[in-house]
Amino acid sequence: MIPKPLYELMPYGYMVLGLIGLISLENGWGKLSGVILIVTGVVVQQLRARHRAHDQLFKKLNRAKSAGDPTSRRPGEDPPSRRSGAEPTSRRSMPEPRSRRSMPEPRSKRV
Repeated sequence: MIPKPLYELMPYGYMVLGLIGLISLENGWGKLSGVILIVTGVVVQQLRARHRAHDQLFKKLNRAKSAGDPTSRRPGEDPPSRRSGAEPTSRRSMPEPRSRRSMPEPRSKRV
């Protein structure tokens, strides 16, 4: 795993290396590589910023939801099971077909 300080500096390193390559290399491929490195650094930095903003908004919404909800879970408590709710009135997952021809025959159960 990459140490956090190095991980945070990587997009800036991409941009600096791309700028150095763009300025110092005379070859067309070198200049193209420099541009690609600069664009990669900018894109990575933007993606991280968007993800962090989304995480902060999500945490803020969850705090507000849990503060106003007296039935919210405590930190060490397991989430409630989906099966612990009321039983559905009908066990059918799909409505009955209008005619027998509209749906294919069910496959036999595989063992």
